[in-house]
Amino acid sequence: MKQTIHQSIILLVCFCSAGILLSCAKVKEQKDPIQGANLQTNTQASSLADVKVMTYNVHAGIGIDGVYNLQRIADVIRNSGAEVVSLNEIHKNYEATTNYDDQVAWLASELGMYSAFQKTTWKSATTASGNKERQFGHAILSKYPIEVLNTRLYDAYGTHYYGLLETRIVINGQPMLFYVTHLATDTALLRLQRQQLRVWMDETYGTKILLGDLNAIPSNENIQAIKETMVDAFESQPNAYSFKSSNPTVRIDYILGTSNITFSNSQVISTQASDHFPIVSDVSVGASKLKLMQYNIKHGEGTDGVVDLQRIANVIRSSGAHVVVLNEVDRNYDARSNYVDQMVWLANELGMYYEFQKTTWKSAIPASGNKERQFGHGILSKYPIGDTSMQGRWIYTDYTTHYMGLLKVRVSVNANPLYVYITNLGSTAAERLSQAQEVMSFINPPNHTWKVFAGTFSDVPGSAPINTVLTSFTDVFAGQTAYTFPANAPASRVDYIFVKSPVAAGNAAVISSQASTHLPIVCDIEMQ
Repeated sequence: MKQTIHQSIILLVCFCSAGILLSCAKVKEQKDPIQGANLQTNTQASSLADVKVMTYNVHAGIGIDGVYNLQRIADVIRNSGAEVVSLNEIHKNYEATTNYDDQVAWLASELGMYSAFQKTTWKSATTASGNKERQFGHAILSKYPIEVLNTRLYDAYGTHYYGLLETRIVINGQPMLFYVTHLATDTALLRLQRQQLRVWMDETYGTKILLGDLNAIPSNENIQAIKETMVDAFESQPNAYSFKSSNPTVRIDYILGTSNITFSNSQVISTQASDHFPIVSDVSVGASKLKLMQYNIKHGEGTDGVVDLQRIANVIRSSGAHVVVLNEVDRNYDARSNYVDQMVWLANELGMYYEFQKTTWKSAIPASGNKERQFGHGILSKYPIGDTSMQGRWIYTDYTTHYMGLLKVRVSVNANPLYVYITNLGSTAAERLSQAQEVMSFINPPNHTWKVFAGTFSDVPGSAPINTVLTSFTDVFAGQTAYTFPANAPASRVDYIFVKSPVAAGNAAVISSQASTHLPIVCDIEMQ
């Protein structure tokens, strides 16, 4: 779609349309991206809960000197002041080298803490083990009661199983989800395990902390993928080495939290009680944060007239956006985009969930893979998207050349639901004003707390449609020119991100790119 700087003159590509029919795209886990952006922590204005956490691969209580001494492990934990502790490589009645001790029970008793354990390797009971099954795995200790949600084993494993212990701990009245894991060293296994880890963690809604030995350094693509929606407690400490304690040169142990977590006082504790150093950090729970993008991709056609969806994906990936509003997307639509399902292609390429609303459609043909040909707008998200009961799709009453609509989705950002509304307004001033007025009737009645409204509004700041939206929303680019069209010589602003308090926005920017005829816009979102 091409616009001039005059708010009433907008040239639209005309599409053939049939009767009104709303589309529901699947929510699904897609292929992981090659790289991702890390969230950055900020100081919270206030905290809902505070807790000190530790992760420690205890090497079964055997120190770097080869001596088994569980008391040393207990002393390290006690002296750290940690209130929640993840333990890797811990034994329960497992073998003679550790006296067949139930190490989890002993440490819990010694430290006066609650405990939960997951076995990932086990052997038959023997007389020496007190006729108890011999178990090896990981555990969590806590000064607060622990609710075990799941103990799951990854499908991918080598010589033994690997698993994820999922727990809920209430701290100062604030429920928090703590995940303990130990991943494989083999690259192929590690990739499969962290993909399954993401699926499992996305199933549960809430503030999350992931702890454990992930067996890869921070620059590893698997660690980068995990950190796309999580904050690393040691992000600013590249030399926070945890292994091997005799001569530490790498970090493979992690404390990661969702974006509403602020980490402080993150430290590596020097001790010879295990072959790993333990790491600790103070945790504060506050507002969720993310980076949001709006991008009219014009079915992947750049300013050079070439359709290249990879360029679009590269722009999104490089931006570090966690949630992306897309306008003018083709799904098996036309020869102009090779009948590609662009929504699915981008979701697969970027490893994101997606939803879509069609506003124009044509009958299926062999060239489209016998799939209905659709055009419209959608959303990509690193965070899970709510099911159809949490969504809304409306077609506006007034239109000229083809239908226009509004898509509403709920994005589960940590413990908070972000409601994102996506639209593309019409070709005439009268049509756009009518649609803007209608859109506010859809958005305003639901009493959702956190709302964002974005898309191509095909009009300039100060116009009647934009002023209609501003009766309830704030323009994140208020006071800025922020021209988005045409991309090769931007002279007008027709693309917008609006937020509604208590959502706050900052660092709004226009990204220079020739991958579409529109420039993408981004901002940081904080759900206060």
